[in-house]
Amino acid sequence: MLSEHSTSVAKSNSYTFEWSDKHVSLNDWYSSKHWTHRHKLKQTWHKLFTALLSDVKQFKKYKIHLTYNSRLDPSNTITMVKLFEDTMVKNGLVPDDSKRFCRGITLTPDDTMAKKTYKITVEVLE
Repeated sequence: MLSEHSTSVAKSNSYTFEWSDKHVSLNDWYSSKHWTHRHKLKQTWHKLFTALLSDVKQFKKYKIHLTYNSRLDPSNTITMVKLFEDTMVKNGLVPDDSKRFCRGITLTPDDTMAKKTYKITVEVLE
């Protein structure tokens, strides 16, 4: 699902993860008629995000910034952020994804990026 061009970059107080070609939108998620389809999507994205998160150290408080260039409306990208955040929790990188630890999420379309490209930056606050 992630292209061979996916990357992970660590900076002083942030991690950036970039991939291209594939996405899962909120519309895709809720239009699935059966829970098994959503479960399969979730497992697929968790596996792919786990690979991107392999070099990340534990932290507590954070913000997530999704920047992208695709046909999706900003609100339709939230499913990828949620699956990414769930993967961080599942892999023990953050204690929880509640508002106590997640201090904000931004969704920003960027027409200067290559088409069908997605970038999640995790800003580590603590």
